[in-house]
Amino acid sequence: MTSNIVAPIEAIKETHRALAVLRALERAPCYRMHELVLLDWLRVIALAATRDELTSTACSLETFGLVRLGQYDDNRVLELTERGQDVALGRATGEGVLRPGPDCPY
Repeated sequence: MTSNIVAPIEAIKETHRALAVLRALERAPCYRMHELVLLDWLRVIALAATRDELTSTACSLETFGLVRLGQYDDNRVLELTERGQDVALGRATGEGVLRPGPDCPY
């Protein structure tokens, strides 16, 4: 039997994934990055996600004004907003985003 209830570990991973995306964008030239690069980065840091999971994370971050989503042909690009940068650096908090500690690994 399948369920739509998210397992606790998945909810925790989602908050880490959201922070990792914001931190990657904060370090990127022009504060922008292609979604496929982000997918690879998430695999490297053991927060692997499917394309659907990353899309869900990106849409959530966009809803809260932390990123802007751009579509160029078949390519999706995420761009950090000022508010997203504040959350990435721990100067503000964001819904569904883990607050980074002083030694944040992302």
